Amino acid sequence: MFDHRLILFATPRQIGILDWRPGHMHWLGEFSADAEGLAAFRKIVISHAHLPVLLVADTVDEDYRSEVLPHVQGRARDELLTRKLKQVFRNTRFTGAWRQTRETTGRRDDRYLLAALPDAEWLTPWLSVLHREHLPLVGIAPLALACQHLLEKLREHSTHTLLACRLNNSLRLSYYHNGLLRFSRLIGGDTPAQLPGNAADEIAKTQLYLSGQRILPREARLHVLLLDPSGQLDSAQAQLSADPAFSTRLIDMSSLAHALHIPDAFLAATPEVAPLAAIAGQALKLNLAPRELRQHYIEFRWRRGLHTAAGILALFGLGLTVGYWLHAQDLDGQARLLAQQTQQFDARYQAIARTFPIQAMAPEQLAQTVSLARQLDGGQTDVPALLASLGQPLLAAPDITLDSLSWTDESLTSGGEVRVDLDAGLTTFDGNYRAAMQRIEEFMRTLQAIPGVRDVSLRSSPVNADSSSTLSGKTLNTDAASAPAARFSLSLLYREAKP
Repeated sequence: MFDHRLILFATPRQIGILDWRPGHMHWLGEFSADAEGLAAFRKIVISHAHLPVLLVADTVDEDYRSEVLPHVQGRARDELLTRKLKQVFRNTRFTGAWRQTRETTGRRDDRYLLAALPDAEWLTPWLSVLHREHLPLVGIAPLALACQHLLEKLREHSTHTLLACRLNNSLRLSYYHNGLLRFSRLIGGDTPAQLPGNAADEIAKTQLYLSGQRILPREARLHVLLLDPSGQLDSAQAQLSADPAFSTRLIDMSSLAHALHIPDAFLAATPEVAPLAAIAGQALKLNLAPRELRQHYIEFRWRRGLHTAAGILALFGLGLTVGYWLHAQDLDGQARLLAQQTQQFDARYQAIARTFPIQAMAPEQLAQTVSLARQLDGGQTDVPALLASLGQPLLAAPDITLDSLSWTDESLTSGGEVRVDLDAGLTTFDGNYRAAMQRIEEFMRTLQAIPGVRDVSLRSSPVNADSSSTLSGKTLNTDAASAPAARFSLSLLYREAKP
């Protein structure tokens, strides 16, 4: 689809149009270079305005030069070729350069083929129609370049090849070195060369010219291919074969049609399509069209590239969407399977739960019972060890009198701790409550330092610090005998130290 294009075969007298795409071609006709022909050509062009156009020119006015230039690339090469083309062809509009090979010795310079159409005013009406209708012009190629691709289709690999092609009552002689175009000339139909005998003479003259210009080595043997749908060059083969400087090969139409994959009847009816079919779909190596004529094609390539990129992105997005959709479907299926398994497990659990005995107690009560059982299994409190631990600080504090000592096991703790309540008083109290509180805090720190004792707290003190209580007492000084007792109560947690 992307290679579909129009190929124009232009001569000073007429122009032919080939509608080509891979595996299919259709000859749209020939149009003469007059007002009627231009009008018919414009109708065809309008109906195919969406296709790129390649123009193949066949004219006597063409020039070829072989040049060896320094090996440069990029912008430097473009500037070098531009200067060289202006130097060689002056103000000629249709020029082009083709880098063919690179030298293998010395500086390894590049060998270029420079070509031009010095007098191509006859192309202006056709190009004007293409420009007005905004057809993308791929380029302008000489017929000799199309014939080079024709040699490739014929699998011709001779070192020095001269193709004698007769089309439209004209004889074109093109020389190829190792399959690359070096020189070409057209002999018009109004000359005596259209006679079979003179064709052999023109081939011999061309050989002398190539040897004189040192394009063809003097000792080289020239291999001549004769291509003539009308069969007028058959007699020239006998004359050339008699000369040891030539070797000849006559190309018949059936072999040519087979090489180009064209039906024999179609090729016999329109032999002009042979070089056009050979160059169609090939990269244009030698382009004679100036940049201003190729502007529509440059824009066409940008549009096609953007459309291609958009299509690729759309396909990628579609593929990604399909992938996510399939993944979502897979997850949905897994979710439904898990839901079914959950329902099955719930049903099995309910069936098993119905076989359980009836539970008369709440789970919280069962937890308390288990905790109490663990505590009972852990054994009773070691009373001697408890009294020994608390007795030491009491013996060390003779000013503190013990009134009562009680303990209870913490029923819901798993550490085996015992809560101890201690009621005591200061034996020597002179009414100085500040000193009494300091002595009680010192006694609490002593208890806190005993191993196994923690969370020592004051439950009641000689001084009632409650903000809601009523103040009472005397402001007069009293002796120690008449001072009230300094009573206090402590609470702590005790756990027997493990050996």
